[in-house]
Amino acid sequence: MFLAVTLALSAAGCGRAYKHAMQRGDTFARAGDWDAAAAEYERAVRIEPDEVEAQRRLAGARRKQSEARTAESREALSRGELEKALFFARDAVAFEPVNQEARRAYVEARAAVFKRAEELLASGHDDAALALARAARRCDPNDRDAAALEGRVLDRMATRAYDRAVKYAAEGKRGNALLAFRDVEAARPGFRDAKQRAEDIRRALEDELRFFLVIEKPADTKASGVSALVEAELLRWKGDSRARLVAATDHEPPPNAAGVRIQAAFDTIARGHDVATQARTCDYVCGTDRLPNPAYDAASREVDEAERRARAAEGNARRAKKIVEDARRALTVATNFHDRAKADEKRKDRELDQCRATHKLPSECKAEDDRLEDARRARRDAENREDEAKREVERKEQEHGDAQQKVSDERDAWERAVAVLRRTPTTVLVDRICTHNYGVELHTWTAATSLALRAHVLGDANPVTLPADPITTRATDETFRAESGRCVEVAAGDPLRPPSDGDIEAALAARAVEKIRGQVFVWYAGYVQSYADDHAREKAAGRIEEANEAWVRHQITGPGLPPIGR
Repeated sequence: MFLAVTLALSAAGCGRAYKHAMQRGDTFARAGDWDAAAAEYERAVRIEPDEVEAQRRLAGARRKQSEARTAESREALSRGELEKALFFARDAVAFEPVNQEARRAYVEARAAVFKRAEELLASGHDDAALALARAARRCDPNDRDAAALEGRVLDRMATRAYDRAVKYAAEGKRGNALLAFRDVEAARPGFRDAKQRAEDIRRALEDELRFFLVIEKPADTKASGVSALVEAELLRWKGDSRARLVAATDHEPPPNAAGVRIQAAFDTIARGHDVATQARTCDYVCGTDRLPNPAYDAASREVDEAERRARAAEGNARRAKKIVEDARRALTVATNFHDRAKADEKRKDRELDQCRATHKLPSECKAEDDRLEDARRARRDAENREDEAKREVERKEQEHGDAQQKVSDERDAWERAVAVLRRTPTTVLVDRICTHNYGVELHTWTAATSLALRAHVLGDANPVTLPADPITTRATDETFRAESGRCVEVAAGDPLRPPSDGDIEAALAARAVEKIRGQVFVWYAGYVQSYADDHAREKAAGRIEEANEAWVRHQITGPGLPPIGR
């Protein structure tokens, strides 16, 4: 009943939804909104797939949609909006495949797209031709003519880009040549030797754009060791992610090279040495004490517990034995009762035989026959009771055997516990811990100098001297005397290990190099920005090739050229 009611309610709900969808479709149809009307009729068909009226109205709405898209396609074609015309015609055919007017509109729009693409290709407007070819492919991915047209456009684009790249390379416009070779790869990957030539130009540009850090030895320095270490470390610098094209050298850079010439000088190293004391403690073994052994108490408790479990097991075994004896007596009674029942059955059987021997009719021995049947039932009952008594004896004997095994197991456990107790000493020797107090000397060495950096950006008229920059370093060590017979950590002592002059100079040099590199990053960032400024200026002036040269150089020196296709 519940299922029937549920189905009825569900059918009623579907009926209302179908009716509402049809009504909304009719409303949109009267307003001429055939897209909305078709959507509602399609919803009604999904609700009631077998309703012929919904299918009929949906087909009518689709026909109207097809007619409208056909008209829009022809209007777009007349305006020269070829892509719109093509997609409108495609939709018109999809809405009503049998609409011959829609099919003619699609053929006309497609022909116009192909014709215009060929014209654009012939006039050198490759990008516009490619856009039309790809629009035709999006409209129909299986259109082989569209795929062939796209391939011819890409071949033409790759060829023209390759020719442009060769021309630019011959003119020394390596930035434009690199972009053109990348255009070749974007259009047709693997076209001729474009990829290799692009890589060669990129490496040549990186060599051209290297930013030189020219290191000059100062005429005089008060910290010559630091100065020599700084120079050696900077000369090993090959740039990093922040300044990829830095090249450090102590030779004259190539003519017209970009970079900066620096001369670093250091003041006399001011040294300091402070000593402080600190009290510390440590623990050590200073003797032994004899104490009660906790393991002996635990072993003793285990013996008592094992004895308790063994006694409980023995009591259970005694009770199980008594139960077995009771079960055996019950079996004897049942066996005797069974024997008597069998004897009684035999006697009743003989009496029936005697009766049948003296009487001719069976009815005359009915009493004897009934007594025999009663005797048989009594014998069967006695036999069942005897069998049950036998099974009960077997169960109780098994339980008694298990109890006996439990007694044996618990006695073994008790003996093992006694053996452990006998082996366990009553007392143990325990280490006595004492505290030792000792003093530590904390040594701190400091060193300070200042970096005077003279810089001359290559190409500028005059060098500049940056404000003196203080550089400091700090080292620490501790020491204490050796004391035998006390803590392990103080037995050998800790000798003082003061930093050497070389250690101090190396630490100061490392900080100086870090500061100089930071300043080089600033100069290099200005170098990168100069190409960005050149690009903006040339682009604003309409000098596209010069703007491209600056853009490529900015990308190579800074963020790096984006992947092909971006």
